[in-house]
Amino acid sequence: MKKFTFLAVSLIFATLLYSQDWLPAGMVTNPGIRPSISVAGPNSAWVADGELTAPKIFRTTDGGLNWLPVPVTGITNEIFCVWAITNDVAFVGEGVVNGGAKLLRTTNAGVNWSVILTTGPTNGHFTGLAFTKGIGNRFGLAIAERIYRSSNFGNNWVELNPGTVGVSNAQNSLMIVDNEFYGFGLNNGAARIRLTTDNSGSWSTKNVNVTGNYTSAIAFHTNKLLGVAATSTSLPIIGRTTDGGTTWTNIDVGSNVTGTCYLTWIPYTPVVYILGQNGTIKRSTDNGLTWVVTPTPGVTNLTHFDFYHLANVVYGYAVSSNGNVIKLADTLAILTGLNNNQIPSEFALGQNYPNPFNPSTTISYSIASAVNVRLTVLDAIGREVDVLVNENKTAGNYEATWNAVNFSSGIYFYRIEAGDFTDTKKLILLK
Repeated sequence: MKKFTFLAVSLIFATLLYSQDWLPAGMVTNPGIRPSISVAGPNSAWVADGELTAPKIFRTTDGGLNWLPVPVTGITNEIFCVWAITNDVAFVGEGVVNGGAKLLRTTNAGVNWSVILTTGPTNGHFTGLAFTKGIGNRFGLAIAERIYRSSNFGNNWVELNPGTVGVSNAQNSLMIVDNEFYGFGLNNGAARIRLTTDNSGSWSTKNVNVTGNYTSAIAFHTNKLLGVAATSTSLPIIGRTTDGGTTWTNIDVGSNVTGTCYLTWIPYTPVVYILGQNGTIKRSTDNGLTWVVTPTPGVTNLTHFDFYHLANVVYGYAVSSNGNVIKLADTLAILTGLNNNQIPSEFALGQNYPNPFNPSTTISYSIASAVNVRLTVLDAIGREVDVLVNENKTAGNYEATWNAVNFSSGIYFYRIEAGDFTDTKKLILLK
């Protein structure tokens, strides 16, 4: 009888833990009108906003049981964007001002903040921050009236030229898949996004084919083909592309989601989330085709959300203007219908295709159980020259693309490390 009771309690606990619904996760005090949130781990998240010259930052390290105020010494203005790396390391971008806005970083939970980038006197304030979570937050973007890029974990930043006069975008409408593929939403003219597929070597404007001119949401699948976007007035209609943004079709996400929205695509999965200005959150598990409401526990006025993908679980946090925070833990096996027949029986690394190639090639691999996967490219003498994947993966079949536009012709190798499994294969870049 005791054994049965223990099992029942365990099953109930597991159901609650991965309930697929949002649950209360504490509260922060007067965060501001449009607080942003960034998730660094299952139990780690940062919230930032404030008002005018009174910035505010909070963080939790215990899943929302406690929210600690973070010191803001050295930060002058309200914060429009935040990106958390760990419990102690985070970036914030100042808003409000028309120039001289600071991008700052802390490595000790706000005890000290270092200015790592400042906009010009007329170059606006920061509205977006994004890093590549899938490859260890190595590559990052920050956007104001200019767009800036870091390729070394935010230590140094260079200004890019996206080919537009000013790149004003909606708050947090910034997307980065990897060091080659990224973009942002525009806030004037027709519904459009600005996109580069070759690390700012060239940029193109993509018309999203929905109503409105303030493109507030943009998200792409890791395969760089599937994407979704919306404006502040297009809902319940969003745009969806299957060819990397060249053409778009209209998708109706259904009722209850209104106003300025945000979209987040969970890397390497068919799972996408949308948050409306009215605080409704919906989820798609089929690459943005159909959508269902994810119930929130009576919390309204949600302004932003963020997610962290670890093994088989997607952890999400959302914040409201009144300070309430909610969280969820979505089990991918439940969401996507993964079953034993779909799980590879062994780890494997496929031969890239095409081979030889110029400039891009696709590498397939299979993961038999949840494990951290590291997929790297080596030069002919074994030096690591690029990291394609470095994150925890659930069991399944995957693909990664290597764009070698900036590399010289020659023989290279790609290597996978997944738990105890390692393998290396040769590929040939022929220009």
